[in-house]
Amino acid sequence: MMKTLCVAVVVLSLTSVCQSASLACERLLKPVDKGPDLSGRWYLIAVSSDICLAPLVYALWPSIAVNITSKDTPNNYDADLRLSTYEYCINGSGNFFYGNNTIFEFADAPTDEPNVLLQSGCPDCVVMRRNETSEHLLLFSRRRNVSADELKEFETQADCLGWYKPEVLNSDHEYENCTVVDDIIEGVLSLLPVKICQRLHKNYTVPLNCHSDKYPDWTALLHLCEDTDVYNDPLLSTETQSEI
Repeated sequence: MMKTLCVAVVVLSLTSVCQSASLACERLLKPVDKGPDLSGRWYLIAVSSDICLAPLVYALWPSIAVNITSKDTPNNYDADLRLSTYEYCINGSGNFFYGNNTIFEFADAPTDEPNVLLQSGCPDCVVMRRNETSEHLLLFSRRRNVSADELKEFETQADCLGWYKPEVLNSDHEYENCTVVDDIIEGVLSLLPVKICQRLHKNYTVPLNCHSDKYPDWTALLHLCEDTDVYNDPLLSTETQSEI
């Protein structure tokens, strides 16, 4: 009798936990009724996907921010993107239509699925689900960093989708004192893969922890860095070489 009672209690407990998790996922994956005003600067805090992004984020270690301004036409916005990696900057721009909880990029075909804003307990954050060849979940905030609880909620959203654990981006956001990629001469540009290999050299297991049927084998990153001469590049400063 006691054994049967114990089994019943365990089953009921597990059922309760599963139901609670299901309800939490249903809430977190529900689109917002009406999204916030997007005008101003947003920082990309973390990203999850149905493919493994860990090696890419680790290797590039980027900071990404976007400045959004509204246009004269209602619901139309311009977006200026800033990406910084290893003291180099890449700038980009685009425009989009934003209504209620969906975003259509003007470059997309009319039949493409829109980007959707999902629920978030973070008061100054936006969680956006992008539907492309691969799917992505993006966490933006007005702040450069979010709290542990806010990041945990985002991880739960990714887990509800069955996607990879979110990768947190660099929060330095230095876009003023950096060399714009368009202005980099060929010799200086060669430093970027060198620095990427240096970073992978510090933790070469990152690509090995990534498995995805939708993306090439990330161990190729290691093969690119097998040439030891890359760490003796004459373009590297003494300070840079000492980091190896």
